[in-house]
Amino acid sequence: MTTIDTAASRAPTPPFDDVYRTHASRVYRYCLSQVRSSQDAEDLAADVFASACRAYPGSGVTAGTVLPWLLRIARNATIDHRRRLTRRAAVVDRYFGAESETDPTANVVEQVVLRDEVRRMLAAMTHLSEKDRAVLGLRVAAGLPHAQVAEVLGITEHAATMAANRALHRLRRHLEPR
Repeated sequence: MTTIDTAASRAPTPPFDDVYRTHASRVYRYCLSQVRSSQDAEDLAADVFASACRAYPGSGVTAGTVLPWLLRIARNATIDHRRRLTRRAAVVDRYFGAESETDPTANVVEQVVLRDEVRRMLAAMTHLSEKDRAVLGLRVAAGLPHAQVAEVLGITEHAATMAANRALHRLRRHLEPR
């Protein structure tokens, strides 16, 4: 695993309200890139910060390591969210049939708020693997450099760079008109 050895990574732990103000939008964008629903992303981001707030005093994170730490929490939260949805969908299908599921993209308000390019991008991301979505969410939506993507995922920086490049290539293929 790559560690970032800078003065910021050795800096003292900032107050949690500063952490929230500084990183809330990046955590939200990462969550949105993983779940496609702004409401689910807001809920997930709130859960991430609630968990982080509880764990923060004993976490030992510093100014330079707090964002990767938050995004690891967010990644785990999105994985748990998908697992819950999968289980819920299986129960609904079993008892009511697949026709009872509502289409999450049918929300008119979201279609008005999100620009066409963002909707296309999110739709294309559904065709990617979970690993590709995680890498792109960290790299593009959360705006992390490859070194921090590597730290969040527990891989080398080179592996993070290669994974991001390959995921972007696959995403571009899904965005091309057919």
